[in-house]
Amino acid sequence: MNDAARAKDAYAMESLSPRAPEGANRPGGPKPLDLTGRDRHLRAAMQTMGRVAAKFSRAARRTLPFLVRRRAKLDPGAVSVAEFASEPGERSGTLFEVHLDETGGSGWATLLLDAEAIAVVLDGALGGQSATGPAATLSLAERALVGRIARSLGEDFASAVKEECGLAFEVSSLRNVPEDERHEQPGTDGLRVDCRIDGLQGNPTVSVTIGASTLEAAVREQEEEGEPVTGDPRMVDAVKEVPIEVVAELGTLTLGLRRVLGLRVGQVLRLPTAVDDPVVLRVAGCKKFVGVPVVSRGQLSVEIRGRYGD
Repeated sequence: MNDAARAKDAYAMESLSPRAPEGANRPGGPKPLDLTGRDRHLRAAMQTMGRVAAKFSRAARRTLPFLVRRRAKLDPGAVSVAEFASEPGERSGTLFEVHLDETGGSGWATLLLDAEAIAVVLDGALGGQSATGPAATLSLAERALVGRIARSLGEDFASAVKEECGLAFEVSSLRNVPEDERHEQPGTDGLRVDCRIDGLQGNPTVSVTIGASTLEAAVREQEEEGEPVTGDPRMVDAVKEVPIEVVAELGTLTLGLRRVLGLRVGQVLRLPTAVDDPVVLRVAGCKKFVGVPVVSRGQLSVEIRGRYGD
């Protein structure tokens, strides 16, 4: 039996193992998530990136006021893990990139306007009503105008990142990437969101990207500091509906087994609680509040007066 046949048989036996999820070991198949390691941090980082993109899209309306006049807006898409690289000839028109560096760190981020977005920015800044087609090159004046607006968008992006995960970024460089020049992402991998300008013709897009390792480190640091990482909102809503027993405790006493066995109907047990003593409320068995007995709509009730132990 040659090496290829042995490898095929070994793969078949591994695939039939009940411990291996279907497709987990198959080339190109789904990989099971390790929710105790990097997969958990990456998933949390992707959720954080999605919230950053949403905040950026709202903040960008101040920098691009002409979108409101045209009833258009930035619509963030899904978060993707991708390496951006384009050869000359693979795209139509020029690109404009804003590069951001982490203050006091090695993290990186980018904001990228595609050719259609550049046309929208130029037309809107000059008071036009409709975007022209994507340009293969930009004049010196056009580069200056796009650069000014792109820098403001980069600052909006940095503010969104700071607000959401505490990372401080600042714009470090602006670059026009002509159509005949190759464009590469500055880092090994990144978390990217394409924000499409919805409401206009074509597909003008502003893409925002942050180094994946930078966001993962921020998420890990938040966890170590005890800050909760937002999960699936459906799970949060489901947890809120979990029933919890609340008990109003009038008082407790301790009896010997002999007396307990001798209890009869009609006997009175005296509690060590005075009539005007507060009532303790237990939530899931833990003393949480104190109150007083009252009558509400004909029912015996408890009015909460404070927290237990205050």
